[in-house]
Amino acid sequence: MDNWMDTLNKRLELDVADLESALPVLHALSTELRLKILKELWKGGCSVNELARALNVPVSTAALNVQILEHAGLLACEMKPGSRGMVKLCTQRVSGVSLNLAQNARDSKRIHKFEMPVGCYSVVSDVEPSCGLAGYAHNFEMDDMIGAFYHPQRFEAEILWMHAGSVEYRFPAIPASEIDFMEISYEACSETRTYRNDYPSDIFTEINGVRLGVWRSPGDFGGRRGFLNPDWWSDFNTQYGRLLTWRVDSRGTTLDEMHISNVTLDDLKLGSRDHIALRIGVTDENGIVGGMNLFGKRFGDYPQGIVMRCGIAEKE
Repeated sequence: MDNWMDTLNKRLELDVADLESALPVLHALSTELRLKILKELWKGGCSVNELARALNVPVSTAALNVQILEHAGLLACEMKPGSRGMVKLCTQRVSGVSLNLAQNARDSKRIHKFEMPVGCYSVVSDVEPSCGLAGYAHNFEMDDMIGAFYHPQRFEAEILWMHAGSVEYRFPAIPASEIDFMEISYEACSETRTYRNDYPSDIFTEINGVRLGVWRSPGDFGGRRGFLNPDWWSDFNTQYGRLLTWRVDSRGTTLDEMHISNVTLDDLKLGSRDHIALRIGVTDENGIVGGMNLFGKRFGDYPQGIVMRCGIAEKE
């Protein structure tokens, strides 16, 4: 099983103080059929057709409910070759879900959360075509023009793409004494013209100039529509990405709960400037330059932009 899917020990923590994140998950868990799907997948990955047979429901019903569970981040789906063409393989992503109903005012101050629209970068560097940006309502009609990244409408962008280069987002500084962990999450994939599911690219994440690590994207994903994409977006374009979560604390850095580097919070020198600089780009250091797509709140599969969470973790 690929590492990105190897998360069966991961528990999803929800909080009533963050209803925007909690509601899609609670909705996904609100029917008997979707709970049965999760129970069936605990035995191992299977296709939508196999789920439909096991649960004695129409394939269309199984597919719709799988989409809801995937949107909530409770399962992962990937197109795989089958005996009669491509099949959608579904796999469990989490081992459990917990909901905190009793967070008080003191606890709420322990976590700082900021969400940056994908077009609200402060610096763009070394961009190479194919490249461009699009908002939810329309394309900027400046494809492969690097100048599009400086257009005033860039703040409305819900997806951006480039063959090479990087974008830097600047978040408010938090006193180092108030942070013992930092998490960065965003949806991303490789970039080629149209899409190609087997087109790898090395995409890096840096904080304050310190590289946390590199994620090798398997491809530029398409073949089915992203759940959030507007109707005008062509089926032949990139459709969705993978939701990545980088976490830095005193022990090092993890990507989707797997150790990826020894970079710690002390290495980030969070008290040395008036902002936190997050840079995301395609590596040029002996890596695979296969481009990058970044998805915003209204594109792809996940309703979020570039999210930073940091603060004092609750002690177990």
